[in-house]
Amino acid sequence: MKITIANDSYKGCMSAIACCDIMAKALNDAMPECSVNKYPMADGGEGTTDCLVFATEGRKEYVTVNGVFGNKMTGFFGILGDNETAVIESACASGIQGIPKNRLDPMRASSYGTGQLIRAALERGYKKIIVGFGGTAVSDGGMGTLAALGMVFYDKNKSILSPSGAAMTAVVSIDSSNVIKELKDAHIEFACDVENVYHGKEGAAYIFSPQKGATKEQVIELDAGLQNLAEVFKKQLNKDISNIPGAGAAGGLAGGLMTVCKPVIKSGFDVILSYTDLEEAIKDSDIVITGEGHTDSQTVYGKLPMRVGMLSKKYNKPVICISGAISKDAEVLKDYGITALFSISRGPISLKDSMRDSENLLYLKTFNIAGLLKLL
Repeated sequence: MKITIANDSYKGCMSAIACCDIMAKALNDAMPECSVNKYPMADGGEGTTDCLVFATEGRKEYVTVNGVFGNKMTGFFGILGDNETAVIESACASGIQGIPKNRLDPMRASSYGTGQLIRAALERGYKKIIVGFGGTAVSDGGMGTLAALGMVFYDKNKSILSPSGAAMTAVVSIDSSNVIKELKDAHIEFACDVENVYHGKEGAAYIFSPQKGATKEQVIELDAGLQNLAEVFKKQLNKDISNIPGAGAAGGLAGGLMTVCKPVIKSGFDVILSYTDLEEAIKDSDIVITGEGHTDSQTVYGKLPMRVGMLSKKYNKPVICISGAISKDAEVLKDYGITALFSISRGPISLKDSMRDSENLLYLKTFNIAGLLKLL
């Protein structure tokens, strides 16, 4: 039996690579005769760099950058196997993972560190950059990233503003004359699986900032800030980003970055797919296994299991989804190529206990499913 595993990470718990390794071990232990192909996957958010480095036999480079609240941290970007392409994920320096819920603050948070990573890659000579969006704690419209790349933001008193979510409403003018020149000759790809616009009811603030700690009042203020930034960009740079699908990704970081480059916008899944032979592996498989940390009705909006399901459906291959948690409304995925859904949880268990024992739980669930597959 030929089995292909195409798995996302279990956010904040296990990387996509770790998930694939555990599943493969369980399958091989239960069915030594089976052949298993592993494809760690991502959608542009956390783990995108690792997946592309893994797929192309590349490497990582490290640089000291600012975290979301200005703290110094070690960031990284990937260099793909062609030794010409750098990949940066906004979830690295601007990520939400590891920040306690009571410390989330999109009014103070800044995407400056993501800009530092992009700048470092460009200054080291990489002219093709893939930027993955998702999993951030920021909602600053890309103000921080642009500041790191050389843009200066001024208030009504001509004072320089420090980038943050709260600072967006105070921006009156900008100076882009010192934006890093290497951007002009760079080929930039955006890996993004959301289509939200920059501001408005379907924009970055209303859709994403509540999960980053924003109150109802702050959502309104952040949206007003995004609208203000968009107006300044349009007036001074002649760049209208307000209604571009995907501009609202990563708290508007994607939209802000659009003002200083001409990106090629692609699905995060499609970007990683283009660097692998996953489609051929699925075509040649008997069974496909996928999964993520939490599968629910939102998964149908382009998340990894849905994309794997649709790709497998093209070749009439059955797909088993094994996730950390499965919501009742996830049954809708059966219309998108998913044959069966399983949670790794064993009876009533707290999220904390489930995450603590996730590796063992994933192994056992996969091993038991393999027992059923042996009957086929």
